[in-house]
Amino acid sequence: MRAICFIQETKDSDLTQRQQQLICHRALRKLLWPCELELFAQAGTEEQPISLRPGMVDLMRAAAAGEVDVLIVTDIPHLHCSRAELDGLLMSLLQYGVHTFGANDGQWIEPGGRHWMALPGYDGELYE
Repeated sequence: MRAICFIQETKDSDLTQRQQQLICHRALRKLLWPCELELFAQAGTEEQPISLRPGMVDLMRAAAAGEVDVLIVTDIPHLHCSRAELDGLLMSLLQYGVHTFGANDGQWIEPGGRHWMALPGYDGELYE
């Protein structure tokens, strides 16, 4: 699986951008997935629709070009978007065969809130 990481920074988040990055990297190491690209949305952009945030054009381009298989995010709450926006993003990515994985809980994120079983070799331990 070739992965792309997306990190949303906010001023009042419980996790810094660096902490989110470490959570994603640890999951990638455990799952033995290479990270093809890291995308960051700066603080202040979380009020914009997720499709207009920095990095989203690059994400969709990479998905359309078949360069990645999975989007790695910290978890749903750290995307700072509505359920409708999230479902739109997930459906757009699924059109290209790209699934979304929540690194914090070690589970697949799919439309409608479904979660797939955690992958083998992923113990879901807490990150510091």
